[in-house]
Amino acid sequence: MKKSLFIALAASLVLTTGCQNWLDVNDNPNYVSDADVSLLMPSAELAVAHEMGFNVSLYGHFWAQYVNQNKNTNQYYTNMTYDVTNSSFTRPWQNFYSFALPTLKEVIEKSQDESHQNYLLQARTMTAYTYYVLTSLFEDVAYTEGFLTETTTPHFDNGREFQNSLVSMLEEIRSMDPEAIESAELVNNSAKGDMIFGGDNEAWMQFANTIYLKVLMREFDKNREPIKELLAEDNFLEIDAAFDNFEDKADKSNPFYENDRRQLNTQLNIRACTDILNVLDADDPRLEYYYEGGCEGTEYGITPDPSESSRLQLGATDPVYFSTVDEVEFLKAEAYARLNDAGAAQEAYENALTAAFDRTVGGGAEDFIGEGGAYEFVEGTPEQMIEQIINQKWASNVRAMAIESWFDMNRTGYPERGKTITDYSGVLEPGHYPYRFIYAKNSADYNPNSPKPVAVDVKMWWHK
Repeated sequence: MKKSLFIALAASLVLTTGCQNWLDVNDNPNYVSDADVSLLMPSAELAVAHEMGFNVSLYGHFWAQYVNQNKNTNQYYTNMTYDVTNSSFTRPWQNFYSFALPTLKEVIEKSQDESHQNYLLQARTMTAYTYYVLTSLFEDVAYTEGFLTETTTPHFDNGREFQNSLVSMLEEIRSMDPEAIESAELVNNSAKGDMIFGGDNEAWMQFANTIYLKVLMREFDKNREPIKELLAEDNFLEIDAAFDNFEDKADKSNPFYENDRRQLNTQLNIRACTDILNVLDADDPRLEYYYEGGCEGTEYGITPDPSESSRLQLGATDPVYFSTVDEVEFLKAEAYARLNDAGAAQEAYENALTAAFDRTVGGGAEDFIGEGGAYEFVEGTPEQMIEQIINQKWASNVRAMAIESWFDMNRTGYPERGKTITDYSGVLEPGHYPYRFIYAKNSADYNPNSPKPVAVDVKMWWHK
């Protein structure tokens, strides 16, 4: 049932790069005509999945240094070399603000009564996730005036200050009554339309807790006590948060596959970057899940000949992941390492790698994490343990959540450039790297209160 509803939504929304005709960021936010929340919610999920699955994932795969551009074509050469402008990020900015967030807002407004608390939970959580992504990409966001009001020329919330708003948003979700949510599910069943968890509202709350932990980790020392409370609760995702309703048909497949493999005039673009071999053992079976035939190629920034390099694996029915079980366990492992609890950090680290192997190749982690294994946990100082954990987390996110690895690189400094991965600055000054997306030109064109573009190599407040 989820599949058939997705097909209908995909046909009506036409969410492919070649034929998008979205509203600009400052147009009337009521893009979807008055509709029932049972149709609005999956529409919003699909919109977020499309952006996360292609435009955001594409930059993530390059900027996390998983892939290189084939030297015989140039579609993504500017991505690889960081040669970006305020016109480079129009689509994610526009689609999040013109469709996804207005639709989620409409769901929230229509779900205030007791019989729609399940949809309220889902829409609030998806809104928090979308703003988490936006502030991670751009820093300042239109929230107080851009989401909570109807103005078409909003001022933007400072990214450092918006951290508090995001924390409050997630705490409000966590305070919702689970019994009221389940009672509402009996009245207004969401299983048919929920493209992420199929109406499993406990999973939605676990997703909210996972986002909450990620947000709090940006200020670990300040949030030490609430993080310890979250770890004690241990109510995080037990299944992946993923949009997995794709088919191997035109305009119905995974958006990365659809745009790169089905719609472009070449299928040779995205080649393996061998930086990952500095973390993963050459016999790791995930390498063939990541790259066709295994990881053959060049270090980051060197355009390889396609005959001498592997192509990134992409599948028409690949899920778009918002979070994974392995991400949860890696987050827990990092938190315990920061608390200098090596035993708990090791347990979570091993759970994370087990989940990563299960998700990608169906198992086999025990051969690598046991005593003498290539990924055996090595107890050390908190910083040494954190580096080990984040390096393995980075190596587990290919073909899944590449953008999260880039966020982690900015937040923690791992994998370390010049040590674990290639020190490459592209068109930037030596020693400079991309830390942000640049505010979209279409926002500045229509909104006099839009922030001035900030250079791609300027760190955000939470970056190391």
